[in-house]
Amino acid sequence: MNSLRHAAILGLFLIVAGLGVFLFKTMSLGYPLSAGATSTVWDFEIFLEFDGRDEPARIEVYLPAGDVERTFPQEQFYNGPFGLSLATETETRNRKAIWTYRYPSNRKVLRYTAQTTGETSATQLPAGFAKSTPDINPFEADAIKRQAFIVWAGDLRRRSADDRSFADLTIMEAFEPRDADEEYADEVAVLLDGRSGVVGRLDLARQTLQSAGIPTRIANGVYLTETRRRVETQHWLEYHIDGEDFRYFPDGEPTRFFTIWYGPRDLVAASGIDELDLQIALQARHNAAIDIVRQVNGNTARLDQVFGFNSLPLTTQLVYKVLVTIPVGITILVFLRQFIGFKTLGTFMPVLIGIAFRETALFNGLLLFSVLITLGLALRFYLERLQLLLVPRLAVVVIFIVMLMAGITIALTGSSQAIGLSISLFPIVILTMTIERMSIVWEETSAGEAIKQGLGSLAVASIAYLAMTNNQVEYLMYQFPELLFVLMGACVLMGRYTGLRLSELWRFRQLVG
Repeated sequence: MNSLRHAAILGLFLIVAGLGVFLFKTMSLGYPLSAGATSTVWDFEIFLEFDGRDEPARIEVYLPAGDVERTFPQEQFYNGPFGLSLATETETRNRKAIWTYRYPSNRKVLRYTAQTTGETSATQLPAGFAKSTPDINPFEADAIKRQAFIVWAGDLRRRSADDRSFADLTIMEAFEPRDADEEYADEVAVLLDGRSGVVGRLDLARQTLQSAGIPTRIANGVYLTETRRRVETQHWLEYHIDGEDFRYFPDGEPTRFFTIWYGPRDLVAASGIDELDLQIALQARHNAAIDIVRQVNGNTARLDQVFGFNSLPLTTQLVYKVLVTIPVGITILVFLRQFIGFKTLGTFMPVLIGIAFRETALFNGLLLFSVLITLGLALRFYLERLQLLLVPRLAVVVIFIVMLMAGITIALTGSSQAIGLSISLFPIVILTMTIERMSIVWEETSAGEAIKQGLGSLAVASIAYLAMTNNQVEYLMYQFPELLFVLMGACVLMGRYTGLRLSELWRFRQLVG
């Protein structure tokens, strides 16, 4: 069997295999093809990493609250060698995961994942909460605080007409206290007792509303706003007045949020460990249909393990969401070089430049690339006169690039140009190697050829960037990684093409005529 036939068979086999799995998932299992979502489903993960101290360890973590109706309440635990028990607090309905181990050592990891559509401000509070009996005698254990509370709460009651206006006044003065020279400012300061944070002020408002017979609680969770590897926990107030539910969000009302636990305590309580790193990650799935398929069809679990990333930790999934788009850019590069005849600096340098554009955006990336390459080339030709060896010469160029980036960032600090912030993320090594490659072409061939290859690299990088950042492409490559076989097969077939390129047809057009 000759090499041409062998390559053709291999390429077609890879394409057929990839398309076969793709068609099975879409036609038999009902996987959706569109990246457009009918609703948004969020993957939620609590990731704990810590060092054991060779002594009994106990880690208590609040889990998503049990008194809120959840959509897709799918939960998974990664326990490692730890024992796991679940507990529910009777009063708050908080749920806890309690991980224990006798003598842990070295670095350990615990993980909890769930899935939700979240809640909105219109989500009703549970009926049991509305009927709960509030604590009407706060600060009983501290005579000074009790006296300050009586004075301040009495003033609030005199200046309010009903429970609703009483709640509004309480929250306003807890978060926006009156000037120090005004009456009752000292009482508020005593009650806060240095707790100037959000939770301290929410707790003061909670106790004040409960003293008036208003069921109130502090809720803690995350805002469902964007996919992120590290999400900060948020805190807000929930209360019930005259048959109506209310929520107060100190940082502005979110569109959707996800309640994890209630009360002023921390999310994690741990003993017997060191160097605890808590990470909360969120990922939005913008097509609920694919999650429904995975829920109702048992055949998808094993298939997803082989042709999917959903069994990986959420932080790893977010990395692969970018990585699987790189073969798309490489395939485009192969097509443009083999059939169109684009000239580029190096083989895959344009794709690396396109990846860099993900951090800077296309226009900023083109501008930065052009400026830095021009200045870097000027330095490179100057260093040529000094006859430096390769490694020291590259080192000088790297240092020069860093200095340029720092100078541009400092110069644009305080301006409205986002380019000053994104420049620090531009890969230094890519810039340095591009400068070195372009200078070699300049010396060995001509300035025109070096400029032509530089412009060709920018054109290919721009096309690859637009493809790799397309939402539909990202969705298809992430949800259907079997398409990587199709791209591989296409590259194998294109690798056997030895005909004229489009640029060559144009170049020799007079001979054709």
